[in-house]
Amino acid sequence: MAVAAQRCARAIIEYDGTAFAGSQVQPNARTVQGELEEALNRLIGERTRVRLAGRTDAGVHATGQVAAFCWTGEIARAGGLPELERRLNAALPGDLSVRSLRAVAAGFDPRREAQWRIYRYRILMDGARHPLERHRTLEIDETLDVHAMRAAAARMLGERDFAALGADARGHTVRRVSEIRITHRGSRVDIRITANAFLRRMVRSLAALLIEVGKGRLDPSAVDGVLETGSRALHGRAAPPRGLTLERVIYRSATKSNNESSAHQVERREGPTEAGEFAT
Repeated sequence: MAVAAQRCARAIIEYDGTAFAGSQVQPNARTVQGELEEALNRLIGERTRVRLAGRTDAGVHATGQVAAFCWTGEIARAGGLPELERRLNAALPGDLSVRSLRAVAAGFDPRREAQWRIYRYRILMDGARHPLERHRTLEIDETLDVHAMRAAAARMLGERDFAALGADARGHTVRRVSEIRITHRGSRVDIRITANAFLRRMVRSLAALLIEVGKGRLDPSAVDGVLETGSRALHGRAAPPRGLTLERVIYRSATKSNNESSAHQVERREGPTEAGEFAT
C-alpha cells in the first residue's frame, strides 16, 4: 500500500496572550499551541503537531508568530489552503487567529531557520490611561528620559553574553542584538528590539533595565557593568508581560519570510547569523 504524501503549511498567527499560559503546550493549561492543535485535529481528521518559531510567556502577545504543521490526508479540496485558513479561523477562539497560511517544504523548521526576531515593548507614561490598550501596554506614573534610554540601548548592541538579562537551558547565553529603537510620541514610548535570538525573559529584562535608566535610577554608562558581571540584572526583575508583543520573525529566504523588505534591511545591516530559540 502506497504511503500518503505529506503536505505541510506555514502560518503567521496573531494572539492576545492575556488569557494564555504561554505559547507552548502544557498539561492542564490553555496555550496557543494547544488551541491550534485542537482546531487542526478536528478539521483534518488526524493528529498533527504544531511547531512554533519560539516560545512566548504567559501574557505576551504576538502579531507575527510563525507556526508550521504537516498532514497526510486530503483537506479542504474545494478551496485548498485558503479554505482551510477560513475554516481554521472559524474554529479558533476570538483571541487567536491565522493571518496567512501557505504551503511550505516538509523540512521547514520555523525555529531553526529563523534569522531574526523582532519584539516591541509598549509603555504609557505620566499616568496616562488607555482602557482599550490596558492588556498590551505597561502604564507608569513617571516621565521617562528617552534620550538616556537611547544612550543605554546603544551600549547593548552587537554580539555579546546576555546572561545578566536571561537564561538558556543549555547555558548558551551569547546573542546578537542588531537594533534597539526607542520611539516617543505623546505619552507613549515604544522599545523595538531585533536580535537573532533571545534568552528566556531577556526582552522583558532588557525593557526593565531601560525603564530604570529612563526613570533616572541608573546611569546609561552603568549598563556596561551590569552586562559584564553576568549576575542577573535588577535581581532578576523583568517588566510585566502585558507590554510585550512578538511582531515579526524573519527568514533568510523571501519565500519563508513574513516581511521580505525587513529581512533585507536587517541582513544588510548585520548579515546572516545562526538562528536560535527565543523566549520572553
